[in-house]
Amino acid sequence: MVFRSRFAVAALAAVFVFSLTGSVLAQDASGTAAQASSSSGPTQVPQPESGVNWPGAGYGAAALFGNVLYIPAKLVYAILGGLIGGGTWLVTAGNTQAADTVWRSALGGDYVLTPQMVAGEQPINFSGPTEVPPPAPPADSTASAAGSGSVQPIAPIPPAPAASPASSASNAGGARPLDSGSGPVHPSSSSIE
Repeated sequence: MVFRSRFAVAALAAVFVFSLTGSVLAQDASGTAAQASSSSGPTQVPQPESGVNWPGAGYGAAALFGNVLYIPAKLVYAILGGLIGGGTWLVTAGNTQAADTVWRSALGGDYVLTPQMVAGEQPINFSGPTEVPPPAPPADSTASAAGSGSVQPIAPIPPAPAASPASSASNAGGARPLDSGSGPVHPSSSSIE
């Protein structure tokens, strides 16, 4: 069992290396053929003046070795997140918005590191976005809500008009609130007399 899992990881890494190498060679060959056909001079491929791009080669090697750990970790995260999202959907009685939040986080993101990510030119997104876009309202929300029997939201209560200084002055003379917020209500000595 251990041999098979190691073999599967090694095979996955080999497939990734060959696909990455093949895409780089295909891009280089297409660029070289275009340059050779456009120039009427010698058919030798022009070499870069600075020699080998050592930082680029280093970032490529770092991405390759980083993917040995990153890809299996991301796959485990995605599989477990998919299962947990399904459990969330079951526990919440079919609430797809809650399950989508888990699925979007677990199944989204980058599955492979690139040299640009290792160099810091692009961000590494291990998990996807968790924000759920708000649902779009129906075209005629009042007619569809009234016909379907759903509950309409209650409009907020408008703020009370501000008291005028004349009304607050007349209120200060005779009537007082039961509790002014400063403690228990008890009669004052002036009101007993």
